[in-house]
Parts: sequence; structure tokens; C-alpha cells
Amino acid sequence: MENREIFLNKFWIAAEEFASFVEKMTDEQLDQAFVDEKYGTYRRNIEAMIEHSYYHLAQIVLIKKLLSE
Repeated sequence: MENREIFLNKFWIAAEEFASFVEKMTDEQLDQAFVDEKYGTYRRNIEAMIEHSYYHLAQIVLIKKLLSE
């Protein structure tokens, strides 16, 4: 198995584990302060992590497009 496939397999496994963990959280847990109140709630931090992932995905797509020209 090549490095890219290994990376993608690890990525999808981690994503599934994360989604499963979040799915089991109650609304009360999601609305609790994340580490410290100044960092917002678990819900907001999870949403921010997803948004940040989309940001990096867009960067990868643009770089790949530029390299293929």
C-alpha cells in the first residue's frame, strides 16, 4: 500500500472515530465550556474545526490545480 493510501485510510478511520464520539455527546455536553469559558463551547469548537478543515481542503484543491497547469 502506498503512502497516500495509508494516509487516507488513517484519515478516514480518525474521522469516523471523531464523528462517532461527537454523535454520542448530549446537547448539554456540547454546550459546556471547552476547557475554559473564554474558548467557547464544545459545539463551537467542533464547528470551528470542521470549518478550518474546509479551508485547508480548498487550499489543497487550489494548489493541486496550479501544479497541474
